[in-house]
Amino acid sequence: MTTESPTTAASAAVWSPILALPEFVELRRRRRAVTTGLGLIATVLFSGFLVGFAFFPEPLGNNTAFGIPLSLWVVFSQFAGTWVLVYAYFRLSRTFIQPAADAAVRAIAQRDQERAS
Repeated sequence: MTTESPTTAASAAVWSPILALPEFVELRRRRRAVTTGLGLIATVLFSGFLVGFAFFPEPLGNNTAFGIPLSLWVVFSQFAGTWVLVYAYFRLSRTFIQPAADAAVRAIAQRDQERAS
């Protein structure tokens, strides 16, 4: 048996209208798009690595490209791919998510200002 404290109920009451603000909805949509897209790319990248080494160890070990075994290229692709995903996330955070976050903060401040007057 749990009882809800008054501060928890008050916090829920304050956040409910904020979650419905169009600017906040847009912020959540943009964050979801970025994290889902990059997460799927990371999953495919890592799955390719696992499938390659689980089912194709001979071709990866015996074949070379530019004198380097394919297995090393696959391992390097994991390293490089991770850094590319990190760069993409930070870049999209600044250019795609941050404008929506700024708009949401302004909308919340305006809402609070209207409620205070």
